[in-house]
Amino acid sequence: MTPTNKSKHIVRKPFYMLFALVALSFLAGCANKGPQINIDESQNFADINTFFVRPPLNSLNPEIESQLTSAISRALIAKGLKPSPEEGADVLVGFLPSTASEENDTRLNLGLGTGVFGRSGGISLGSIFSVPIGERVTQYQNLQIDVVRGDTFIYSAVGSVEVESTDSVTIQNKLGELVANLLEAFPAK
Repeated sequence: MTPTNKSKHIVRKPFYMLFALVALSFLAGCANKGPQINIDESQNFADINTFFVRPPLNSLNPEIESQLTSAISRALIAKGLKPSPEEGADVLVGFLPSTASEENDTRLNLGLGTGVFGRSGGISLGSIFSVPIGERVTQYQNLQIDVVRGDTFIYSAVGSVEVESTDSVTIQNKLGELVANLLEAFPAK
């Protein structure tokens, strides 16, 4: 092997290692977009027969919250539970909807400069211009669902869904899908 081939081989190894690390961190970041679900395994879910869905304390959109209450009730009924008044329910279900937006600003950075380099040193003058070439704002609907038995949280799920449009029909449909995903892991009777 000639010295030039050996030096190229040595430079490639760290590059591939760095590329693998970046790829793994990107995949790990993508994996965090799914729902986060925690279940108290010490609870006997077979003993749970009834539920009551509480509305959020700080009501922002009564129509959406009514739809969420219905979607949560449908999902729990499909799991074999029955709705009940708050006083007689085995578990209380609380939920908290919220919205978030993320700006994905795409910019082109240009560096312009001049330089004079001589034997005794050099002078370099330069500046960087940043030009926006497109902006995109991504809207997210977030939802947290907590199931409480007595004073103990027995099931908690948090997730979000990207919403292309901010109209109520789209948000209602996306939140319905999100409720189904968040309660999918809830133990059935």
